[in-house]
Amino acid sequence: MSSIQSLLTLARDLVIALEAGDLREGFHHPIQRGSAQGSVHVLREPSADAPLLVVRLCIMPAPTRELERFLATLLELNHRFHGRAAFSLDDLGMVHLTAGRPVADLDEGEVLDLLLWTSEQADHYDDILMEAFPT
Repeated sequence: MSSIQSLLTLARDLVIALEAGDLREGFHHPIQRGSAQGSVHVLREPSADAPLLVVRLCIMPAPTRELERFLATLLELNHRFHGRAAFSLDDLGMVHLTAGRPVADLDEGEVLDLLLWTSEQADHYDDILMEAFPT
């Protein structure tokens, strides 16, 4: 299980790689904060000019009951995040919290925020959502 300290160490390593110009497409590192698990990776979207640093954590399987209310709840939470992160549903019905920023525009504070804030929100909301919408 990743502690805050190990996430801070990863953030430091990301900043060092970023400053050295070594943070490239294909980077992948698993992370965990509390019960939320996921990864940090660098990818390039076809329409993007620069690679993106993406933090994605798995929250839970989508519930089979009350799916419409569940999805409305996720949209409300996305709105409260003010564009910093978003919940999504993958092809297998798993809910994720994802945040990403272009690598070229990142500074140390943004790397820390992207990694720590996103993982904190995932760990916070996975418990709330699983209790409110049991699968």
